[in-house]
Amino acid sequence: MRFDILTLFPDIVHSYGSESILKRAQKAGFIKIAAHNFRDYTKDKQWHVDDKPYGGGAGMVLQVQPIWDCLKNIKALKNKKTKTSKQKTKIIILDPAGKKFNQRMAEKLSKLDRVILICGRYEGFDERIYKLADEKVSVGDYVLSGGELPALVIVEAVSRLIPGVLGNEESLLNETFGKGKYPVYTRPENFMGQKVPKILLSGDHKKIKEWRQKMAKIIHK
Repeated sequence: MRFDILTLFPDIVHSYGSESILKRAQKAGFIKIAAHNFRDYTKDKQWHVDDKPYGGGAGMVLQVQPIWDCLKNIKALKNKKTKTSKQKTKIIILDPAGKKFNQRMAEKLSKLDRVILICGRYEGFDERIYKLADEKVSVGDYVLSGGELPALVIVEAVSRLIPGVLGNEESLLNETFGKGKYPVYTRPENFMGQKVPKILLSGDHKKIKEWRQKMAKIIHK
């Protein structure tokens, strides 16, 4: 699966993508993460990609032209040709007013061939940029300086669902993202008077499973 991230700060993407699970997944060929600096596509002599909004207002707004040209260059513009393509692609704008990202959305995205994420900065996007995308997505009800962190949240959440990325498929089957989670312990058996429950030391897998189910229900009442 391929992730293309349009950003003014590609080093943020490169840095995070070169660590841990995402690094291993790329090296193994399960995913590809590409960062594109849309400032490279501006036609402004001072390399500006933002401008004052027509009609006045606070702040600066990202211009449509650099993002349009960047999408064109990576062959991601929405048109008749791409709509009939066999490749399953979705273009997403990271936006606080977008649809809330969750595990269900991550599962849907993991079935695609390519996800393109457009990261904002400043006071937002020229309204015409939204017409270049399929969907607006938000990772939470709070304000950030840009869309890079939300984009990386989506990349990691989706990547974990791609077969082979985690290595141990049992890890994926047991993931609960909160619901059904039970307490877990490791060494030492006794830490400053806090002891591991005896049932976990019993070796009785049936009773351990029953205990975990019981504790999960108690925690998430």
